[in-house]
Parts: sequence; C-alpha cells; structure tokens
Amino acid sequence: DTADLAALISAWVEATKMIKDDLIQEIAEKHDLSRYLSAQIVQTLLDKIVDGLIKDSRVELRRFGIFKTKSQAARVITLPSGKKIKRPAQKVITFTPGAQ
Repeated sequence: DTADLAALISAWVEATKMIKDDLIQEIAEKHDLSRYLSAQIVQTLLDKIVDGLIKDSRVELRRFGIFKTKSQAARVITLPSGKKIKRPAQKVITFTPGAQ
C-alpha cells in the first residue's frame, strides 16, 4: 500500500536527521553556500529518493549505493515477556553500498 510505504520512508528520513544537519553544514561550508540553500539541496535529494522508492521501489545512485523496498511476510514474533504476537506483512527499506 502506497500510504504505508510513504509512512515508512518518512520515518526513515526522520531517523536520518541526526546526520542531516551535519551534512547541511558541511555542504554549506565546502561550497560557500548559505545554510538555507544547503538545506534546500539536501532536502531535495532526500525527497527525490523518497519519490523514487514510492514509484519504482528502487533508487540507484551510481558509486554510492542502491535503496530498495522489500516485502516481509507476516509472521509470529515472541516478545521479551514470552507473549507471541502476529506481525503483519510489511515493506522495509534496504540499502546496498555501491562500489567505491
């Protein structure tokens, strides 16, 4: 389902915020750009990756890596308390680093 995939990708992007600010700062300094412009560049790149994953389930950035979505089947998982619950099928994002 596209809405679930969009939510998953959005969560992934949110999780990258810890390094996103560092990346924005480094681009701004290295290329003598304002932090605002640098942030727009980084956000545009992330948005394009998200759009590509939603549309095609695969985004390849040559010499960097490949982002893909992958389906995981429903299964029963055991919680630390010993209780077993059913986990529904879901999609996950995977990343494979490219050749350097």
